[in-house]
Amino acid sequence: FSSVHFSGRYAEYLLGGVMGDYLGATICVTEIALLAILALLTKIDEHGEFVLDLVSNVMEVATGTISLQSFIDEILLDDRKLALVRFGSVLLLTAIWCANVGHPPVFVRTKVVEKGETNEIQIALANNNKRKSMAKEPANNLEKALNDKKQDFRSRYDAVRNYVDSLAKPVGSLGTLEDWGARLASLQCSSKPSAERVACLIFAGDHGVAKDQSDGGENCSVYPQAVTQKVLEGLEYKMAGASVLASANDVSLHVFDVGLATDYGNTFGSSNVVSVSEYKVIGGTQNFCKGPAMSKEQVDGCILAGRKETNRIIQELKTEVLVFGEVGIGNTTTSSALIAAITDKAIDSLCGFGATTDRDGDATIISRKIEIVKKAMSCHKTSNMVDNPTLALQNVGGTEIAAMVGGIIQASDQNIPVLVDGLIVTTAAMIAVLIEPQVCRILFFATKSTEQGQLLAMEKIQNIAKRHKFPTSPEEPALNMNLRMGEGTGALLAVPLLRSAVAIVSEMATLNDVLSLKMNYNTNDDEQEC
Repeated sequence: FSSVHFSGRYAEYLLGGVMGDYLGATICVTEIALLAILALLTKIDEHGEFVLDLVSNVMEVATGTISLQSFIDEILLDDRKLALVRFGSVLLLTAIWCANVGHPPVFVRTKVVEKGETNEIQIALANNNKRKSMAKEPANNLEKALNDKKQDFRSRYDAVRNYVDSLAKPVGSLGTLEDWGARLASLQCSSKPSAERVACLIFAGDHGVAKDQSDGGENCSVYPQAVTQKVLEGLEYKMAGASVLASANDVSLHVFDVGLATDYGNTFGSSNVVSVSEYKVIGGTQNFCKGPAMSKEQVDGCILAGRKETNRIIQELKTEVLVFGEVGIGNTTTSSALIAAITDKAIDSLCGFGATTDRDGDATIISRKIEIVKKAMSCHKTSNMVDNPTLALQNVGGTEIAAMVGGIIQASDQNIPVLVDGLIVTTAAMIAVLIEPQVCRILFFATKSTEQGQLLAMEKIQNIAKRHKFPTSPEEPALNMNLRMGEGTGALLAVPLLRSAVAIVSEMATLNDVLSLKMNYNTNDDEQEC
């Protein structure tokens, strides 16, 4: 009872009554006390003999009867003595730590009591002026950093992270949300960031490698190339997966045909959702196992299409956050080829199932993809494509991927955050970062793909961020739900998470704010309402 009472009072003093923390301290002290009592009660005679023997050894060292080395050797041979020395060392190091870091000693209260501050919370605050000033400092530094136009992104980001660390929670306990909140506030230069106006841009294109072998393709997918068109029809009629998720999360949806095999002229259906780009690559890309997928002019046109459409949506809708998505049968194979070409990683470690007709997938699909990507690498000189994104896009790229590259770069130019979907969008983000390294600061990785190549693309992005001294993103994307649908669906699901990150930065109280609260508790039962 005494140990529980003392630890509770001490923790209340230290923490100002933060219940969860000082209950934890109470439990720890009680456990130590119980273990010590049990240890003493077990074979008490042996413990007494052991203590006397240890004291005798210490006296012998002090009088010079035995050497210090002999004493150390004896301790090392006796497990109980060695355990005791370890325990004593931990206590000593803990005392040194507490003396230099953390709260003042519990009994140093004289000055506080003299001032009449007898309330435990007031005592905790008064005795912890350092913590108190540090709690205010991040807020002051935050406004200063965000309002100073001379501050670079890293300085703004660090200021927001310091402020988030001062909030009423254990440091880092909100994980990825803390990075997202800091990143968004830094991009918008505001301590009250916003993620209300979100737009999703989906780019669509067909791939020569997905054509049937009788048409000069490689049959890289279990689905025929014609499915790309059907998905766009579903998007046009607001029936597709991205359509319903965008609607559910209050996101405006816009789809652009930059390379479907079918030529629709200037319009697609009623053009309510799907638009045909003026830079469309008619017929889609060529089979990259037999030659370049696109010409340089086609790559440049797709990148420009992405930039123009992104800029238009930002200007017209005053967009605060962007989601990019894609449609294109065969584009997981194309993305794997792009990652292999740019990173020179082992192809066997890149390919996954992609779009499948069952839940479990088929190992023969992966084997087929690996075979196709290896064939593509042998067709093109891989060494020329390493860290050469434009050439890689020409040789083994896709129209929708090139368009997303342009869109992401445009978003970066306008400081608009981008929620990054799975493998294909991450591949486009990697290429955009290679072209413009500052792009890495706007990337919010939303969902982990089932495709192995995504993490390699993320690793490439992280390395570029470190090289250019930008804050790196969390190692894992926010969601891990075995998503592999594409169309930006994973990123759409992460929109509420980003809005939650906004609420944390904008509305959550600091620890000092919580400790300073003065509540009036009504204990009169007659006055309480049901």
